[in-house]
Amino acid sequence: MSKLSEMYHNYLGSKQKWLQFSLYLFGIVISSLGLALLVISTVGVAPGDSVALGLSKRFDIKIGYLLIIGFIVLVLVNAKIEGKRPRFESLLPILLRGWTLNLWLYNVLNNTRIDVLWAQWGVFVIGVVFMGLGIGMYLRAPFPHIPVDHFMMIVNEKTNQSKRVVRILFEFALAGLGLYLGGWDVVGLGTVITALFLGPIIQYFYEITGFVERLSHSKASKKQDSVLE
Repeated sequence: MSKLSEMYHNYLGSKQKWLQFSLYLFGIVISSLGLALLVISTVGVAPGDSVALGLSKRFDIKIGYLLIIGFIVLVLVNAKIEGKRPRFESLLPILLRGWTLNLWLYNVLNNTRIDVLWAQWGVFVIGVVFMGLGIGMYLRAPFPHIPVDHFMMIVNEKTNQSKRVVRILFEFALAGLGLYLGGWDVVGLGTVITALFLGPIIQYFYEITGFVERLSHSKASKKQDSVLE
């Protein structure tokens, strides 16, 4: 119980940290909306999402459930490679990402299909911006993250390759598998664009949402922490 109490105070022990946690949740939810918009645009999703979308189309399973399964497997793979315990705390963002993606795609957007070219690309651009904003914001918060980035960090350390080389090879492999599973509705020009520009967009929003990280270092939060100690 003392361990749970310590975790609560570390993560949610002040109003500032509750606000930080709310922004963290908002980042995940808005990035899920961005991914849903990429899906309905049909011009291509990010390489990391193409495999789940391809499997979804082939086996008629909701993409959010497939993402949850894939991320959980990745948590176990990361633990095996590192020789450490699985980071089960990552289940929070994993489950939230899968559930909210299904909600946006199959309920709110009702799996809409857009046939007009300019509208497809307009929806795609909005989706990329929402993904960049959401991911940049949630990465700023000191809470568990989805395990893809952690996996690439481990591979980078094990292979002594640069982060850029590891990411390019990883995304190229995923895009190829996604194309095989789902065809050109899954992997297209949009996939290339996200591979090239989603990273810089995330970095841009990561920099301008620095206030999310600073919330836990505010004077009020520090005072709260000192009282708890």
